[in-house]
Amino acid sequence: MADTPPKSLYLGSDGKLAIHEVSETYIPEGSQCLVRVLYSGVNPCDINFAHVGLHSFVTGFEFSGTVEQPGPLSHFKAGDNVCGLAPIKLPKPSSTGSHQDLCIAESELLYTLPHGLDAKDGGGLVMATHTAIDGLFNGLGFGLQAASAAGLDPRGRAILIWGGASSVGVAAIQLAKAAGFGPIFVTASPKNHEILQRLGADRCFDYKSSTILEDIRAAVNGQGALLTTAFDTIGKNSLAQGKAVWQSTPGLARSALSNGANPNEYRLVSTAPVPAIPEFKMCAAYRPRGNKNAFGGPQDPEATVRLRQIADYFLDSAGSRLEIPVIKVVKGASEGLDEIERVARGDASLEKVVIEHPM
Repeated sequence: MADTPPKSLYLGSDGKLAIHEVSETYIPEGSQCLVRVLYSGVNPCDINFAHVGLHSFVTGFEFSGTVEQPGPLSHFKAGDNVCGLAPIKLPKPSSTGSHQDLCIAESELLYTLPHGLDAKDGGGLVMATHTAIDGLFNGLGFGLQAASAAGLDPRGRAILIWGGASSVGVAAIQLAKAAGFGPIFVTASPKNHEILQRLGADRCFDYKSSTILEDIRAAVNGQGALLTTAFDTIGKNSLAQGKAVWQSTPGLARSALSNGANPNEYRLVSTAPVPAIPEFKMCAAYRPRGNKNAFGGPQDPEATVRLRQIADYFLDSAGSRLEIPVIKVVKGASEGLDEIERVARGDASLEKVVIEHPM
């Protein structure tokens, strides 16, 4: 009986996922690597990117695995255990999609799997870590002395992380704690408060509470803090205009900040564009090299350098520094497809889903 062709999860032009067989042979060029995927991380963008015209490719944007074949200019070797991120670009070649058993990886987005970190954790680590780093240290403009990254001093500075139980929120809490932010205020469902406090949150608030803004302000005042910094990790209804924007997650985060502060002191970042509140910067997991436009606007050419510099610092010691509190492993292409759709609906809380390979 002939071997069954390997499967992939394909995002079509209709915005729907389908299970496809992989017939193409991928060959790494330059500094690329061919990676045999062990676990691929599930993210909302695996399907939601179709809403912004990014489709018709094998989807999946993060993974862990083993280098099968390094390109001639790669510093990685065959057999290296790695975790990484797929480039996010248009058009996106199917060869880089992580929801298949073999994929092409760019060495600049690839990391040696940190010592002591299980491959299943590595499969869901890089995208949220990159996004949180970009938000805190590029979007908000803070530095990290331990990684020799210049910027504003975060030590002793209060921060609000809206959406602490999201993958980005979980990473942002731990990164903010390691950088010296404090107090760290977090919104999340009450069932997740205890875990988020263990990860570094100082105070947690129920995001569904009708008095959440008053509760946050009272806590800030009670600690004698000045809250002028916020990281919205959800981006829900971020494109709303007029009064509606203040019911979006970035609008609520902005409303919770201390009144009367110098407007120049406000620092705001979101995982989605917020055109109605121009103070908001947008963060991302991937930044192309150089000063190319990224996500609708010009990019600081140093953003990519800082992102990698700080990611190297944290991922080199991720086994002790960063934690994914809940990992759900699924097996099989059909199960993986179902999980991508569930995560895209927002039905996962404090939970990272990874697909085990081969599918």
